[in-house]
Amino acid sequence: MFHNNLHALSLQEKLENELGKKLKLKINDNRSTMLSVKWEADYTKVSLHKMFLKAPQNIMQALACYLKGEHKVLAPSIKNYIETQVSRLDYSHELDLSKLETKGKFYDIQKIYTNLNQEYFDEPLNLHITWFGDGQRKKCNRITFGLFHDPLRLIKINRLLDHREFPEFLVSYVIYHEMVHYVCPAFVDKKGQKHIHSKEFKEVEKRHKDFYRAQQWIRDHKNDIFNATF
Repeated sequence: MFHNNLHALSLQEKLENELGKKLKLKINDNRSTMLSVKWEADYTKVSLHKMFLKAPQNIMQALACYLKGEHKVLAPSIKNYIETQVSRLDYSHELDLSKLETKGKFYDIQKIYTNLNQEYFDEPLNLHITWFGDGQRKKCNRITFGLFHDPLRLIKINRLLDHREFPEFLVSYVIYHEMVHYVCPAFVDKKGQKHIHSKEFKEVEKRHKDFYRAQQWIRDHKNDIFNATF
């Protein structure tokens, strides 16, 4: 902690020299806001995730330009740095494992995840998995089958899939898809555009033996899913 405080003081001094005015700097260790800035008349208030304590010089120079108002939006290099570092964060120790639910009425997603780990990954992934949602069917325009939370290294599968109408190969594919998010994390290109499903991601995703079968099933049953007619 003392070492980090010294880094924070050094970082504040460097940024203040670049800005030419006082800076109120806070180094955080949360899982959500990596960078926030509030410009005041006499000072600039900045909250940075501790990842910035080890940021390379080009990132800090781009940050200084943003704080000075030379850039109206964050530089692509900063966005990409944040995305890259977020994929490396590990707050999984903060999870209350007793609250994770993996056994459903029809599917045990922990068992499916373990089998996928053994079948597709030479070095098994150290991730957690749980159901989310109440499983109730509602008419909607969009349904999220699964989510992956990078910092928590947690896969969340919509409990809607825990139903006999959804075949096991589809549930397996959805879990695998979320696992690939860990293997092929999102990145920001030179134009500042975020890519969640990169070319590499799509190639790895297709390795699932039922990829095309699952995609076809979703196309065939799209109306039934969104209209809650199952």
